[in-house]
Amino acid sequence: MDLTPGERAVLGQIRVLYATAGARDQQVKALLMQWPPTHYEAYQRAYGSLVAKDLIHDAGAQSFRITDAGLKAIGVSVPRPAIQAEKRPPVERVEARSVAQRDAKPARSGLRSALSRLVTSVLR
Repeated sequence: MDLTPGERAVLGQIRVLYATAGARDQQVKALLMQWPPTHYEAYQRAYGSLVAKDLIHDAGAQSFRITDAGLKAIGVSVPRPAIQAEKRPPVERVEARSVAQRDAKPARSGLRSALSRLVTSVLR
C-alpha cells in the first residue's frame, strides 16, 4: 500500500498510542496533541486519507478505531477471534465425607420408613 509521508507520520503516532494503551479504540485528542501546530493541516489531511483507505474508522469527534488493515499497516499482528470450546455439561462436585459419615446408614424419610413398616407388617 502506498502511503504519503504525512500518512506514515500519523500511522507512527497511532502505533505509539496503540503500544501505550494496547487497545484499538483511541481518543482523537491524544492523537491531535502529538501534531505540531505548523503541520496540523497536513496531518489532518493525512488522517482523512487513512479513514478513506480504511486503515482507521472515525467513530465521531472524540474517538477512532484502528481497523485490521490499520493494525497490519502499523506492524501489529491482528488478533484472531477466540474459538469457544464446545459446551460441556457442568461437572458435579462430590464432597469428601468422613469415615463416620461414610459408614453411617443413610437417613430415611418419615413416609418411606412408615410405608416400609406397613408393608413388612402386612407380609408377616
